[in-house]
Amino acid sequence: MKRIKPVSTLLFGLLLTGCQVQEPFDPVAECPKIAVCGQCASRGACVWCGNPSDGSQGECVAVGRRDCAAPLALSKTPDQCAPPPNSTPAATPLVTSANPSPVEQRIGTERYQGIKKALTRAFPNANVTDEVIDLVDGVLRGPRPENKPADGPEKEPITRQVQEKEHPLYLAHAMHHRHKSMEPASKAMESKFTKTLPMVRVTLPSTLTAENTVIQTVVGDVDLSKDHLLGSIDMIFDKYGDASHLGFRPARVDLITAARSAGARFGAISVYLGYKTKTDKGPTFYMLEAGTATGDAKMIYFSKDMSAISNATSYYQPTPFVTMKNTYSGGVTMAASPREDEPLSLLVESRVPGEKEPYFTVLVSYTRSPTIDLPAPVELIINAAARVATVAQAMGVSSTEPLEGVLADLGKSFYWEETPRFTESAAPALTTSPTGQPPK
Repeated sequence: MKRIKPVSTLLFGLLLTGCQVQEPFDPVAECPKIAVCGQCASRGACVWCGNPSDGSQGECVAVGRRDCAAPLALSKTPDQCAPPPNSTPAATPLVTSANPSPVEQRIGTERYQGIKKALTRAFPNANVTDEVIDLVDGVLRGPRPENKPADGPEKEPITRQVQEKEHPLYLAHAMHHRHKSMEPASKAMESKFTKTLPMVRVTLPSTLTAENTVIQTVVGDVDLSKDHLLGSIDMIFDKYGDASHLGFRPARVDLITAARSAGARFGAISVYLGYKTKTDKGPTFYMLEAGTATGDAKMIYFSKDMSAISNATSYYQPTPFVTMKNTYSGGVTMAASPREDEPLSLLVESRVPGEKEPYFTVLVSYTRSPTIDLPAPVELIINAAARVATVAQAMGVSSTEPLEGVLADLGKSFYWEETPRFTESAAPALTTSPTGQPPK
């Protein structure tokens, strides 16, 4: 099978010259843009004031900006939120701007909107920026592989090899296993593939300042303000320091995450590992930060004592096949002594409310890797979008957008351990969480 050729000179240049600097998150200006309780309450410096029976009726405000008087209710953390709406609030219609951006002018409005529609459909809650559209356009215009099944896991074009320095590096081998199609049919379905993602481990500062907001690593920048929801110990303590959650201020918190490089970030699940004291040999609590393929962090799922998370409301849509009311269960497994500070695996099971069996399972295995072949994140974004389009086509829920068909054909050329298809019965899911306890 032909392999995808290396990314353009533009991408390679971006990698060498560094990432674009983002403006820090401004709670007063940006909290009000968050439209649902769970996502608002996950974000440091934001709090939700709204209808106690509907998590989409209310207002997200900066902490300390206003009182939340009855009959409204204050939700500081996602577990305090009212039930979410059935689906994502309507997206802003794509219209031709009187003053198109430089990217739209250069690639043309039809192409620009086609890419934006395809990515927004694949990742409903994603922020599809001009930078991402520009990078995706450049890669899709290059040579692609023939549309035939691959004979082994495909590899994104390698842009550079990096070696671990002061920040530990990991390869996260993420197995994605679908057991059912989307509602309301929920038919038995099989699809399975594994992607390996580069990740880095950083220690959060006690307080965010202009000097420590961005941590530079060999795999890219970790932006604790724009790319992450709780970028300091202060923020975590403000959210979860009360007696009903932690009951203490963490002495240390590490973040294992994908970094931003070559103009983009693939927002895989990040893991916060928290330590009650400075002498703890392993973490005493953890948090999962779920995001989108285009780099946005959306939700925090919290465990106060390293136990498994059980049926936490999703409150966001990573793909078009789910609603915000679906739930997540699972957790993190750490290595045995004397390596109890090293992560082994992460299990996430997704369920439709009220159903016992999951419709989707993700199992991530972490490998400490002093040397990593680092792909451009845009290739990971395209790979994910193509796989979503392929699954949608197999389910019979594809759109008529031309680019989605192109992506679906591209997805068929990738390696699948199980190709997307309907089956007689649902494939068996994992029966234990990483903690060894049955999912609830």
